[in-house]
Amino acid sequence: MKKTLTLAGLALVGMASAASGQVLSPVIAGGPHDLTGGSALRNANTSIAGQTCVFCHTPHGGANLIPLWNRSNPTGATYQLYTSSTTDATTTGAAIAASVSGACMSCHDGTMAMDVLLNVNGLPFTPAVAFTRQTATAKATYSNSGGGTSNLMSGGLPFIGTDLRNDHPVTIVYETARAASVSEYVQQVASGPKITVGTSNPLPLFGSSAGTATIECASCHNAHNNSLGNFLRKSNAGSAICTSCHIK
Repeated sequence: MKKTLTLAGLALVGMASAASGQVLSPVIAGGPHDLTGGSALRNANTSIAGQTCVFCHTPHGGANLIPLWNRSNPTGATYQLYTSSTTDATTTGAAIAASVSGACMSCHDGTMAMDVLLNVNGLPFTPAVAFTRQTATAKATYSNSGGGTSNLMSGGLPFIGTDLRNDHPVTIVYETARAASVSEYVQQVASGPKITVGTSNPLPLFGSSAGTATIECASCHNAHNNSLGNFLRKSNAGSAICTSCHIK
């Protein structure tokens, strides 16, 4: 049986939000992606102040792949990728870095500091302050220098790192996997520019056609809504996220 997309360590969709201690919120403000003062990760840079959105988006001078993206994508040069003898769909580190998943990895692979931004208040931004993560028992301060895994939590779910061998593959063409094992994958549906997979609360694929659309981090995660924990797009009760794609 083909197991192209199934990983032994699918931690991102398998961990309960209660265990992760996340703030459950349908909005960014006050949640794990809010890096302003008083949030899960705090900064004291007066240029940033309480600009919740600036850590990801900027109204001017941002990148185009993600709407007005305020960070540079990583290079992907050091990514170790998931593989197996039954893998039908493959990708490269460079492809991941250049994809919509690369935007997620620009924080979560730990190679760039979280305050390395393209633009703040209309001007190119030079990092000037470290972040401090507030935990239940201690504080941990992370560098603002722009490199190194100390720039993001070295333990726990937010830090994925560059070793992706135990994470669900991303930037792979869904139809490549489905066509190789038609009985094992749900057929995707194209409705105008939207391409989805699954019947109940379907998950998005990313691309211009059903034949080329890819699975990305954002297929399972919605960075703007943490109401279910782990920024999941829908509850994984009964492995509902897995069975959106996999016929089991």
